[in-house]
Amino acid sequence: MTFTQLFLQFFKFGMFTFGGGYAMIPMMSRVFVDEKKLIDEDTMTDYIAISQIAPGMIAINMANVIGRHLNGKRGSFIAVSGVALPSLIIISIIAAFIPNIMTIPLVNDAIQGIVIAVILLLSLTVFKLLKYLSQFWYLIMYAIFISVTVFFFHIPIVLVILSAIILGSLHAFILSKKDIQHD
Repeated sequence: MTFTQLFLQFFKFGMFTFGGGYAMIPMMSRVFVDEKKLIDEDTMTDYIAISQIAPGMIAINMANVIGRHLNGKRGSFIAVSGVALPSLIIISIIAAFIPNIMTIPLVNDAIQGIVIAVILLLSLTVFKLLKYLSQFWYLIMYAIFISVTVFFFHIPIVLVILSAIILGSLHAFILSKKDIQHD
């Protein structure tokens, strides 16, 4: 994929996807995994996971890892520029010319319609990840347990992340011990 194609593809993602990076994931997956076959599904799932845990916006993180995968450091820069530029342009125009945009009834109604589309796109992403994770039932159980715990007991997210790191490291350690014993 050329730099121009990469830029234009990520520019389209940034321009025509409402709801942020999570809403972009199904589109990125469709383009790079299903249509162009430039990234395999397992790698894309890994990129989604990396983009979620890395600090910053998921759209920028996804553009970074996919751009780097396809065209190295320059590809990363081009993809990030492409996905960020539409938002920068649109927000600048809105800020300059329409100070009270949310008071316009048509805009308010449009945003409510967009919310429904975003919920559907996010649901698609969740189902796709669940399909991939179904082979790892313990991860789904952990996610359910953590969701319930955070919702009902207001556990700080930092503790959730730290517990995931500890449990993941422990799991990897146990698996590595099993591999050593089988050799």
